[in-house]
Amino acid sequence: PRDADPDHADARPQPRVVSAPPSPFDPLAAAQRMLDAADPTTASGWPRATALLARQALEDALAKLWAQRAPGVEKVPMRAQLACLPAYLSDPELASEAAYAWHALSRAIHHHPYELDPTREELASLLRSVRRFAAAVDA
Repeated sequence: PRDADPDHADARPQPRVVSAPPSPFDPLAAAQRMLDAADPTTASGWPRATALLARQALEDALAKLWAQRAPGVEKVPMRAQLACLPAYLSDPELASEAAYAWHALSRAIHHHPYELDPTREELASLLRSVRRFAAAVDA
């Protein structure tokens, strides 16, 4: 019998635990640390890593927004989520800024021949946008 087999003792279905979306401030803090401590020996590694962390923070903030205001929207493609954003934020400029940040960060993550990596100043500006959006969602 399976019940007597110690290898199958935990094979019973476990209740599903639904957790809250992760905090966008954790990857945002990591991105800021990476930006502040950029090392010239890592060449193009740190800008891409910073952009990836910042985009993750933005996506986490979006997940939190959708969980609060429009459950199910998180299942549609990101471009559609960004298109819906102005309808759910009282600040249309912030919605536009968040969409721009997501697209700019996505572009920065991928290597494109003959293009320079984003500068520290560009990344700092994008991080400010993400931080502003995350704070608005958290309020």
